[in-house]
Amino acid sequence: MALNSPADKEQLTQAGLESERLDQEITARYGEAHPHTINIRELRGWLALLLGQPGVATRWHLHTVGLQTEVWGPTHQLTQGSAQRAVHAWLKIDDPQEGAVIGRELLAMLATVLGEDSKVTRRALRRLEKITAQL
Repeated sequence: MALNSPADKEQLTQAGLESERLDQEITARYGEAHPHTINIRELRGWLALLLGQPGVATRWHLHTVGLQTEVWGPTHQLTQGSAQRAVHAWLKIDDPQEGAVIGRELLAMLATVLGEDSKVTRRALRRLEKITAQL
């Protein structure tokens, strides 16, 4: 989704604020490891990406992968999907320093969820090596 007007960004920002409020309410009611909590936090990651904050988005997805791993395990379809979304967001980070820091966390998660020899993990490792070489 392209942000074509200030109104689009304003609406997304408002949605981000509303998702934060919902996160607090849902967490208070159901707890950290409940599917409702996990879903709203996935939404927060998606909104951050739409707002041009790929680092924030990646961290939200890393967080939800951790919760999903606790609830459903690393091989569950939802956990695997969140891992893929984390990679997608991470690849959009422009700042090499931020990309390197988050990339190390991402690789640790990918090794656990997708395996060290997965195509996605190997791709992320190559990207992290390229980023690190720029520093």
